[in-house]
Amino acid sequence: MAPTKMPLQADEEMGKKDDDHRPIDARFRPLRHKAIPRPRRIFIALIILIILYEFFKNMPTDLAPAVERYDPGMAKLRAETLTKWTGPEQVSTSTKPDGLPLAPAPVWEQQGKGYEGKVMFPELEHSLPRYKYSSKTSSRAVLFAASSLRSMSDMLPLACHMANQPLSYVHFILMGKDEISLPDIKAVNGIKENECPIKWHVGRPDAAPMSTDARMKRSVREGLQILWAYIRPEVIISQGKSWEDSFFWEGVEAHCRDSRTPHIALPAASKDLMWMASLDSAALQSWNKVRIEMVINAPEFSGSLIRLVKSLDAADYLGSIPRLTIELPPVVDPQLLEFLRRPEGLSQLADRITLRRRIQPHRMDPAEASLRTLESFYPLEPEMTHLLMLSPQTELTPSFYHYLKYSVLNYKHSARAKHIFPKLVGVSLELPSTKPTVDREIFAPPEMVAKDKEHVVPSFIWQAPNSNAALYFGDLWTEFHSFLSNRLSTPASAPVSHTKLISEQYPVFMEYLLELIRAKGYYLLYPSFPGKEYHSIATIHEELYQPPEEFGDSIAASPDNAGDPATVSGSVEKSPSHITTIMPLFDLFPSGLPDLDALSLLGFDGERLDAVNYEAQTREYLQSFRTHYGGCVGDSKMDAPSPDLFCQQK
Repeated sequence: MAPTKMPLQADEEMGKKDDDHRPIDARFRPLRHKAIPRPRRIFIALIILIILYEFFKNMPTDLAPAVERYDPGMAKLRAETLTKWTGPEQVSTSTKPDGLPLAPAPVWEQQGKGYEGKVMFPELEHSLPRYKYSSKTSSRAVLFAASSLRSMSDMLPLACHMANQPLSYVHFILMGKDEISLPDIKAVNGIKENECPIKWHVGRPDAAPMSTDARMKRSVREGLQILWAYIRPEVIISQGKSWEDSFFWEGVEAHCRDSRTPHIALPAASKDLMWMASLDSAALQSWNKVRIEMVINAPEFSGSLIRLVKSLDAADYLGSIPRLTIELPPVVDPQLLEFLRRPEGLSQLADRITLRRRIQPHRMDPAEASLRTLESFYPLEPEMTHLLMLSPQTELTPSFYHYLKYSVLNYKHSARAKHIFPKLVGVSLELPSTKPTVDREIFAPPEMVAKDKEHVVPSFIWQAPNSNAALYFGDLWTEFHSFLSNRLSTPASAPVSHTKLISEQYPVFMEYLLELIRAKGYYLLYPSFPGKEYHSIATIHEELYQPPEEFGDSIAASPDNAGDPATVSGSVEKSPSHITTIMPLFDLFPSGLPDLDALSLLGFDGERLDAVNYEAQTREYLQSFRTHYGGCVGDSKMDAPSPDLFCQQK
């Protein structure tokens, strides 16, 4: 105890007074030291005050009752009740369906406007190459572009499959409003870097979710322009218009017009177009330019023609419906004419059919029949417009156009086509069971084992024309026009050539076409379709077969015109496939259908030829033809690389 507060010990017996112990007056009391608060306590107090201030300042005032926040069903019931009593316009929209408060909307959204600021690409620069690609060489680059997550997910399998082919360099750019990160996109779609060697680009602008469609359109256009300057894509692939955002579609179209880059809008889901992965960038550049026109020469009674037209109408034309020309004789079956005049049952070809009816009442001779066949078609662009010739007894599968387009692009317009396939002039859809020559021998195609070692694929090239179902390239058909003009003008005194080779069961133009094929060393690709256990892509029906008009009398008088249906037009009827895709064919070949240099080459007589015999036979026949029909007796130009067939042209 302090001395000042200890009790005083006064001895009363000693008579000592305690006045000496009275407290001193306060006026003379010295000041006592007061305790000063410590700084740590002041700091803690300030923090507590700040926390309390912020809590009360930001306390939400529009929270739903606790029962609703933890029970979405109760929140929904409350909203329905408010709607019933106050109307839908009075219901609060300040909470999400799960009861959590919405973030405050940006100023431009509150005003009913979107963001229109300058377009910036914060992520695009990270994927650009260091240097811009030179425009003097082919980049072999194919660019896939997408804005919607749906179209992106659809195209990724096609892009990955194409990236694994040694034909093109594949890029993929994302340009939509969704802010999903690239790693998340890969994870959701199961994309692995080692399995899908795509070069990725993120072309989304800044503030993409808040941007107006006009700003997004500008961003698509400018983003593609930046990427084009660095990688020079030779073609841009996107999904169709119905799959994509309107701003994306308009931006892509604007860029493609500016840069003159071909734009392929996929006409269907990519799973049905996976064969596109086997096309190089040069072939894909011609996707929108290739045109196929169909021609049918109808006989007098052509009930089977109705079946053919219906099968053509049911085909998938990849968004580009071809024109159909039907050559009619002077006398036409009334039922057929009524069907063609009122094609209400046709969904695609109703306004694509052209009828040409012959006036001359007499029966055509071989020369007239040949000229009429050739005059039924002439290509506007020989390199891009091609002829599909069909006989009335043919029926085609819905996927036939897929096969034709792939064949034309791959064997005619690819980067290697002119070097590897320079002599290919057409593609047959039919596999004959007999040779087209006059002997009508049974034909057995050479066999090639598929990758599974179990199935056999009859795929080969043959120096034999076809009239039942065959596509002829436009440049061949223009050459055939010139050839036949000179061939029919040969003087009557010319030496007699070889005997007739093509059977009279076929149109006479095939005889002249065979002459051109043999003289120039040309050949056709015959179908690469699976064997007997599979359906075919083209079926030839024999029950309503009619011989060519120019040979009708001679065939009717022949005792050999009856018997096996295969002896009529050279084909055994097979059930057509009803699938709308040719992908089962590509499953047999990991890199697309086989190249021509890997296939067997047959002469016109169906015998296999090696390269040496092929060159020797071509040169021998060329010399013989120039002597008999070309007026080139004693001509010294035979040693030229491409000697003319006719030395005395009309």
